[in-house]
Amino acid sequence: MGENINNGGGYADLEKQMLILHDHEEKHFMSSEIVRDIIIGVSDGLTVPFALAAGLSGADVSSSIILIAGVAEVAAGAISMGLGG
Repeated sequence: MGENINNGGGYADLEKQMLILHDHEEKHFMSSEIVRDIIIGVSDGLTVPFALAAGLSGADVSSSIILIAGVAEVAAGAISMGLGG
């Protein structure tokens, strides 16, 4: 019914497989905190202005109001992030 994974080799095959797995090493990009902070900052800095513009667009206001509100929000977000928020 079930197959023997190590084909009857017992502990010798198991030990050989463990050595192969032990020697296996994956290389990953180890990003610095700066890269992480940039990615989080960009995603945070783009989400709110787009949501604000979408909300104001649905409120049936003029496009100049939407543009001014978007620029004001980007400036406020930049100040907030600059102060450590």
